[in-house]
Amino acid sequence: MLLCLAFPLVLLTAVRGQNINPTNLNALLQKGKETRSNAIIVYKDGKLYNSTYFDTVKAGTKIETMSCTKSIVALAVACLQADGLIDSLNVPVYKFYPEWKQGQKQLITLNHLLTMTSGIQNNLNATVEIYPSLDFVQLALAAELSSKPGEKWEYNNKALNLLAGIVKKVSGKRMDVYINNRLFKPLGIKNYGWTLDNAGNPNVMSGCQLKPADFIKMGLLLLNKGNYNGVQVIPAKYVEGLTVPCKQYDGYGILWWIDHESSVFVVDDDIINAMTTNAVAPDFIEKIKLIKGTYATELDFFNKVVGVFGPGWRQAMTGHLQAKKLHFFRKVNNGGISYRADGYLGNFIIVDPKTNIVAVRMISSDRSTGDSTNFIEFKDMVLGLTK
Repeated sequence: MLLCLAFPLVLLTAVRGQNINPTNLNALLQKGKETRSNAIIVYKDGKLYNSTYFDTVKAGTKIETMSCTKSIVALAVACLQADGLIDSLNVPVYKFYPEWKQGQKQLITLNHLLTMTSGIQNNLNATVEIYPSLDFVQLALAAELSSKPGEKWEYNNKALNLLAGIVKKVSGKRMDVYINNRLFKPLGIKNYGWTLDNAGNPNVMSGCQLKPADFIKMGLLLLNKGNYNGVQVIPAKYVEGLTVPCKQYDGYGILWWIDHESSVFVVDDDIINAMTTNAVAPDFIEKIKLIKGTYATELDFFNKVVGVFGPGWRQAMTGHLQAKKLHFFRKVNNGGISYRADGYLGNFIIVDPKTNIVAVRMISSDRSTGDSTNFIEFKDMVLGLTK
């Protein structure tokens, strides 16, 4: 039995039959309403289980997927491999852009771009360099290196936008057109949007707009190893490759986040001493000392961070640490894994192979009011639905 559009009503008999805890599901939906979500959709064992749209939000409304666009592009890269358009993810980028066949740039591979390990200089705030740029692809091509390719993992929007140019070169089609033909059409997705830069390049770092009911199909495809409704849209081996942790950071694969069943967030003397050694501002370090400790959940940790630094904590961390290539915490992972697409404002796809659950939460910019509506608990609440 499908549970649809009836917040906060949940039909308990259907829930029990599919081993989802009705109390936990109701809590998830209640939190979704409190955080001004547009929609929450849950699939269990391959079947649509709950589809809830909040307030006056309509099911046919397309919503910007933010950085979850990256995870959609990852599936497109798997399609390129399956179609023989890319022989290997280890191919050097200079094969597509010969001007990179010099210096350390000649060492950068497609895999480096996809795993955020290219070493390309980047500012985490996309409004500083990327959005003012007329051509996102040329901006990435012209960027200098801030570290040796493959040396470290660093989230990088600028480098990733180069994929739009590469997809067009190998497929002969603009990236969004290729994705529509090769990925969206087999999934029955007929209505989508994609933001272009002023040069006509589709954004890679964000920019895809989908209806929630179509957005969740990305997670279903990942869970089912490329199969959708009995059709093998992408060969399993290429989809499985997307969730292999990169060696520099085991919390990230190819444009999909990897979450371990048990993780702790640590701020210890090693982190603080590194800041001191690198001459980070003393008043900032004193605040970091206030969050020193081990936190059992992401929510506990970031609640503490916000409590100490306030709503501008991201800017504080970027301003004091990015140029020095320092981090303010260390995440220690253990146990089983789930997968996550994660976008600005709190747009999520959660894929849990253990419980065979796929869930999405979407929120549009007009409904967001900042940190209070980001719903950072969504992942943990989804992973706890059967408890």
